[in-house]
Amino acid sequence: MNTLRIKQNILVKVIVTEKFKEDYKKELTKQIEAAESKAKELKSSLAKLVIESAGIRNASYVESLKTRIEEERMLQEALMGELKEKAKEIDILEIGAIFSYTMLEGNMEIKEGDNLWQKVTGAEIVIKDNIIISIKES
Repeated sequence: MNTLRIKQNILVKVIVTEKFKEDYKKELTKQIEAAESKAKELKSSLAKLVIESAGIRNASYVESLKTRIEEERMLQEALMGELKEKAKEIDILEIGAIFSYTMLEGNMEIKEGDNLWQKVTGAEIVIKDNIIISIKES
């Protein structure tokens, strides 16, 4: 019987504890600060480009640079908004609740006769304070 190894997404769920809330909030704060810093850098780069482009004759090149910088700045600001929303969500989580935390990528073996969708979906790991509590395979 033929078999094949494929990639599989694995959902990581967390049993919410005070430690998890505290650690996750710290991580989100770091990510927010990094996105904020990057957005400020991009604003500064854009301002510099505007000043320096006064003597450049190739206006379309300058405009394309401005557009790319502005798009990246907007992405960073959107990311900041998403991260701030996640931080608010963390505040209202109840201790003991199950929280879908992240996705990991793993490998699995499939063979002829397997139900593909059952195999590639449904795998999950449940952790509490970074300790694996359970593993559910498809």
